[in-house]
Amino acid sequence: METKGFLPTLVTYGSLINWLGKKGDLEKIGSLFLEMSKRGLSPNVQIYNSVIDALCKCRSATQAMVILKQMFASGRDPDIITFNTLITGLCHEGHVQKAEHFLREAIRRELNPNQFSYTPLIHGFCMRGELMTASDLLVEMMGRGHTPDVVTFGALIHGLVVAGKVSEALIIREKMTERQVFPDVNIYNVLISGLCKKHMLPAAKNILEEMLEKNVQPDVFVYATLIDGFIRSENLGDARKIFEFMEHKGVRPDIVSCNAMIKGYCQFGMMSEAILCMSNMRKVGCIPDEFTYTTVISGYAKQGNLNGALRWLCDMIKRKCKPNVVTYSSLINGYCKTGDTDSAEGLFANMQAEALSPNVVTYTILIGSLFKKDKVLRAGLYFETMLLNHCSPNDVTLHYLVNGLTSCTPCVINSIWCNTSEVHGKDALLVVFKKLVFDIGDPRNSAYNAIIFSLCRHNMLREALDFKNRMAKKGYVPNPITFLSLLYGFCSVGKSMNWRTILPNEFQQEEFEIIFRYKFLFDQYATESVCCEVSRVLQQYLAECKSLQRVEQKFANS
Repeated sequence: METKGFLPTLVTYGSLINWLGKKGDLEKIGSLFLEMSKRGLSPNVQIYNSVIDALCKCRSATQAMVILKQMFASGRDPDIITFNTLITGLCHEGHVQKAEHFLREAIRRELNPNQFSYTPLIHGFCMRGELMTASDLLVEMMGRGHTPDVVTFGALIHGLVVAGKVSEALIIREKMTERQVFPDVNIYNVLISGLCKKHMLPAAKNILEEMLEKNVQPDVFVYATLIDGFIRSENLGDARKIFEFMEHKGVRPDIVSCNAMIKGYCQFGMMSEAILCMSNMRKVGCIPDEFTYTTVISGYAKQGNLNGALRWLCDMIKRKCKPNVVTYSSLINGYCKTGDTDSAEGLFANMQAEALSPNVVTYTILIGSLFKKDKVLRAGLYFETMLLNHCSPNDVTLHYLVNGLTSCTPCVINSIWCNTSEVHGKDALLVVFKKLVFDIGDPRNSAYNAIIFSLCRHNMLREALDFKNRMAKKGYVPNPITFLSLLYGFCSVGKSMNWRTILPNEFQQEEFEIIFRYKFLFDQYATESVCCEVSRVLQQYLAECKSLQRVEQKFANS
């Protein structure tokens, strides 16, 4: 432009910045802003608004507030569009309180906020569960003479549904129709989704019927939500009817609706129908994804048809669809159910070779199955590996461990003694368990303490304390070994100063002897710094006990 003798004007810069803002090109906007300053051109309100809008759309509302300060410094007064843009941007980023501050500032400046000022705030406060604040804002908005439109009502309904207040959302739907504001497809989508999540499926069907009566055409999302809702409620018949009705209405199924139907068929063991649905989805341009394949593989595995499951695994890989953790876990579960733990372990190894990290379900399946086969060493190894990989056990895992360890026959216990070379130095669970069993002869109590120590040595103190508390409700009484195990946990996470919170009672001399004897064993599985800290705490406690004994002795003699 300059080479032809034309100098860019404020209007030129404004148009360019507005265009770049729509593209989200913040870097070039910044360059133009700097160029304007060098040319002595001061941005007007419209240019500032374009920049603030671009920043907010790029989720940079904080930077947009910096531009607002520049706007004030340049002597430009923001208009209601400026404030509305900032309110929307801040609400989208979750900064609802800051956004409300700008609403109050707009009112203070007598800029007459409108529905575009209030709607993002109403939605934002609903999303935070602050329903009263959202309602107050709606009342305030109406008091200022602004009638809520479908967007405002939609924001309130969406917020209520997200907060789990579906009944309240339905009341708002009634109120809006009384005001001759009618729900659009988005509001119906939200309501149906909320009702399905609450298992209120008859009400969800009624909403669908209302949509059709009012000539609001449901989209594939509405149908997919309903289909999934019926499948989750184990109502395959109605799910199938909705799917067929959707096709009859000319709405092409998408991957979500097809996957929901396939899941339903597999859930009911109808594998032929699942495969037919999978074939039909290809015909309408839907390519099966990892969820589709995993669902089918899991369906075959649950039926014990592992050949069928493997056939679809091969097809999955052939079509460049990568198996995930759930895919492998389904197959591992299938093999474990048939008692073939060797093949299950082989799949576990393949899974790791594919750089997939097993989850708590994978580990739990293997641990439970190995205990059932009396493969205690292997089960213990997987538990230790699980903790080493920072995978926290769940209640089922711990149930398998307690039952598996306590149901060990004498020959299995003896095999642990005979095969200590097989138990790697990191496998504290079985070593501690066997030591406790032979010392106190109580397998269940020994299992509890061995599990607690294993959790503590892997920095899972919270899980260890939760487990101890759950066991206490079942009658388990903590003993000196429990205290020592938890002490290692506190020291491992740097909270040794809280050791008194786990002290069950004042220990006697023989109990101290037990603690120090087991400390020698536990030290083999802890870092040097943790061992030193445990020693320091125990010495401190021992000194306090001896001091107390001397005081008691003195009073007794007097």
